[in-house]
Amino acid sequence: MRPRNQVLSALSDDAYERLRPDLQPVTLKAGDVLHESGKAPKSVYFLDKGVASLTVSTDDGTELELNIVGNESTVGERAIFDYDFFIIECSMLTDGAGHKIDPELFRKEFYRCEALHDLVQNNLEARITEASQTSLCNQSHSVHQRLARWILTLADRSGSESFDITHDAIRKALGVTRSSITRAAIALKKKGTIDYVHGTITIIDRHDLEKESCECYDVILRALNAYRSGKRRSVGG
Repeated sequence: MRPRNQVLSALSDDAYERLRPDLQPVTLKAGDVLHESGKAPKSVYFLDKGVASLTVSTDDGTELELNIVGNESTVGERAIFDYDFFIIECSMLTDGAGHKIDPELFRKEFYRCEALHDLVQNNLEARITEASQTSLCNQSHSVHQRLARWILTLADRSGSESFDITHDAIRKALGVTRSSITRAAIALKKKGTIDYVHGTITIIDRHDLEKESCECYDVILRALNAYRSGKRRSVGG
């Protein structure tokens, strides 16, 4: 059986068989660092389950999340680039599992296999759109709306309506205080949209949670679906 990772599952049999002997199974825990800021990736990861967070930080320790990555994409694919300048850190938000591969082997197949090239490129474009919209969201919308958006995105990427997550992880993701997260979570819980007990968030009413979110969730979702569909706009004369 193919791994659950959507990039690997989308490859032709020939392309997958070229990668398969070099794919190493990994089991991951929440908090595991997959690649560090300031260092080239040591591995490229294909998650089958679980989600990772891509963040940037300042010298004084302030962190901000750019993207959440699940089994729809890859982690560490920046190894394809020639430059040696890395500011993004990636760590697991939840427990997970998948496969990893040496960056040079991944890079070789990236330039050899058109399907892998296009899948990775489309995911990177989608990630840029998500980071841009998230930046706008952080400046324009309330913690309440941003938390709703973030929970919906995490559910989408994890493939589950219930997940274990700490207050600290949410605080880092949204770049706000713990007390702000607590107030927003309590408000969503009182409205019956989520349950939040002992570090476990469960979506009770997704439709209402989408209404509590800002428009950024829908914008990001539509953009990701467009990029990942593989459909290109027609160019006419």
